[in-house]
Amino acid sequence: MTLQKRPSPGNDRSPAALTIDRRGFLKVGATLGAGFLLPGLTGCSPGDDGDPRPVANGELFTPASVRSRDGVLDIEVTITETEVTVGQYTFMTRAYTGLKVLRGEASFGDATYTGVVPGPSIELRPGDRLKLKLINGLPDDNSAVDPPDCAMGGGSGGGHGAGGHGPGTHNNSTNLHTHGLHVDPGPPGDDVFLIIGPGESYDFVFDIPRDIAMPDGSKANHPAGTYWYHPHMHGSTAIQVAGGMVGALIIRDEERDDLDRLFSPEPGPGQGKEQLLVVGEYMIQTQDSCDGKTRLATYGEMGHSGPLPPGVEDFFHVNGQIDPVLRMRPGEVQRLRLLHTGFRAPLDVAFLRVPDDQADTATSLPKPGYDPFGYSCAASGGPPMLDRDALRAKSATYYQVATDGITYGAPLKMPLADPVSEVEYVIPPGGRVDMLVQFEAGTYQMVALGYLDFVCWAPQVLATVVVSGKPDTSLQIPQVLTPPALYPSFDDMSKPGNAITNTRQVEFAVNVDADGAHFLIDGRTFCMSRIDQCIALDAVEEWTLVNKFSDTGGETVHPFHIHVNSFLVTSINGKSPSQAIWRDTCLIPTSGTNADGTLKFLSRFPHFQGQYVLHCHILEHEDEGMMQIVEVQQATCPPPPTGDTCEAV
Repeated sequence: MTLQKRPSPGNDRSPAALTIDRRGFLKVGATLGAGFLLPGLTGCSPGDDGDPRPVANGELFTPASVRSRDGVLDIEVTITETEVTVGQYTFMTRAYTGLKVLRGEASFGDATYTGVVPGPSIELRPGDRLKLKLINGLPDDNSAVDPPDCAMGGGSGGGHGAGGHGPGTHNNSTNLHTHGLHVDPGPPGDDVFLIIGPGESYDFVFDIPRDIAMPDGSKANHPAGTYWYHPHMHGSTAIQVAGGMVGALIIRDEERDDLDRLFSPEPGPGQGKEQLLVVGEYMIQTQDSCDGKTRLATYGEMGHSGPLPPGVEDFFHVNGQIDPVLRMRPGEVQRLRLLHTGFRAPLDVAFLRVPDDQADTATSLPKPGYDPFGYSCAASGGPPMLDRDALRAKSATYYQVATDGITYGAPLKMPLADPVSEVEYVIPPGGRVDMLVQFEAGTYQMVALGYLDFVCWAPQVLATVVVSGKPDTSLQIPQVLTPPALYPSFDDMSKPGNAITNTRQVEFAVNVDADGAHFLIDGRTFCMSRIDQCIALDAVEEWTLVNKFSDTGGETVHPFHIHVNSFLVTSINGKSPSQAIWRDTCLIPTSGTNADGTLKFLSRFPHFQGQYVLHCHILEHEDEGMMQIVEVQQATCPPPPTGDTCEAV
């Protein structure tokens, strides 16, 4: 197999014809309203625990959306460099800035469109065809988005390439991955081996399955749910996703999905409100020693495996905003679609009520200086300390109803009463959770409780929920839901499609030597010419993922992601999870005892042959080589490769 650089159907670099200054996106020089304090940000670097910096609060913006009409959505999306402002930071980034709708419907009607971060939401239904021309309007490499990494000694820090580039050194070449979709991985579909260089374009076609055959003779639709799209250019994935090249991808199916019948962005009679929360993660260098300008972090800073360098701030944003305001009525039930499109830090979510005497009587927002946490990412003279359990116990009740686009059979009360591991409730980079919220009158903060790993991520307020006005009890939390037919349970192993046909073990490890850190799967880094996992079409397999502990690399969680087919987690460090949940992205746990951690799952491989990938969704780990090629085929699979050889391509 060779890296595929296909002829471009066209080289039109001009922005799409429809460009709107659209409600819901931060624009150049945009500012938010007043009154929010951003806690000290992540990284445990010097100064992180100083006085909070004032940042503004605004009503939640909703990204513009496009949807199919008569079974087709035909759009052109343009990528360019652009300048954005988030809180007090203004910097250059890459973004989906142009959108032209050739066939379909748009939330902005006939208005013009300009996008920043996140990109437009794409809404489809089972049976739809998405035709998407991706136009790469980026300049050649060494652009303003990737300045020399002066703060890290000329770009050599962390073992990365010079000039602030990552391992690929082609940061303005790109492609497109539909994360979580069960679609054909081959061209012109979800082909992550494609390269679209600056000035080139490519016509993608994605067919969303409807009435596809299942092993027991029944038919299934693609699951309705919450997915997303992002670049998957090996060597440059992290730098592009971290800059905000992401967007929601929603599959709707009111015919078969209970949640879609009950909730809508524009609810009708008997329906509840649906809100989209695209959580992104920015790593910003505020003390660039080259020119003093604020900029996105380079790979050298992003890949730092310890306290972050001075001036580097790592923080979450929601729909391109810092701490937006969501509004509800007492007793009202809302559906929150939360997408974790960050590149590195796991999300540990809770809803904390603000004491009445700490809420401003005029605005209902928390008073300036109010701190919901009472702890920080660094302890004076000692290791980082996060008392997450105490705060999680204070969280208002909410209900999780889907993970990674797959609806449960019943709502899951959160926080979990008896989890066997944080793997069950922490949302990894790339993961999605649909939740139902219903609160009493008051002010609540949706928070990320922070996370300890090889880098310490500080706690942060994600959004503020103001619950006020006349009570609304027209809708209650449903007690029973219908899981998607594409992912039937394994409760009865004698049913067609449930008998295990193969087992395999895959080992993730970080080794450190004089040459730096090495991110390995089965002892090897990614190779474009090597098939690591060969799987028979229609196989049913049990996988064991091993998170190797090493004396040099220590231990760290790895968010495992595999394309095309989701999996059912059956064991976490040898224990059965408290809830059987299907996922396409899941943390591989550490053992906590200087031993290997393990995760087991079951998965089916129907419908699609071809090559795709599995990888760590800490995206700089992926770019450094923590990825493998999977091939599903009907023919007999060859023996697995041995050694770390890689043929040049």
